[in-house]
Amino acid sequence: MRSYDDFTWASAERLSELAAASTPWAYYLHTQVWFDAGQRSGTVRPVTTGAGDDLPPWGPLHVVTAIQPDSDPSGADSAARMEVLDRELAERGLRSMLAVGSSFDGDHSEDSRAVFGLDDAGARALGLRFGQVAVFSWSGPRWSLLACATERRTDRAWRWCRGA
Repeated sequence: MRSYDDFTWASAERLSELAAASTPWAYYLHTQVWFDAGQRSGTVRPVTTGAGDDLPPWGPLHVVTAIQPDSDPSGADSAARMEVLDRELAERGLRSMLAVGSSFDGDHSEDSRAVFGLDDAGARALGLRFGQVAVFSWSGPRWSLLACATERRTDRAWRWCRGA
């Protein structure tokens, strides 16, 4: 069983650079997230025009991954990093469920976790610890993209689509 210290994680300086750049931020803004919750599974998708929905199905949550920027999300290294994240969440007593972030066209996807019980600062700190440029925050009418190493954020409305 591998531990957090067995890996090199993206540095805060690198994450800050990536959060300031337009390219990765634009990709994150065009990400939808599927939540694996059995009968209540579904996808949240940000919307830029019109009103969105108001009540996330499970209440407020954050979406975090341990997959490193510019890595293969389907590789063995990414899977091992996700196991470390899962162990840390369990050790901290944080409830989570499987989530998968993907581009709108489905060409890129990566495993994540929907994490309950964190505020935005706690989610940013967790993302920073696990080498993340940004995490998602889903609360009320806001679907937010939060940089982990800076204060950058983008708030948007969202739509919920039940099912696979």
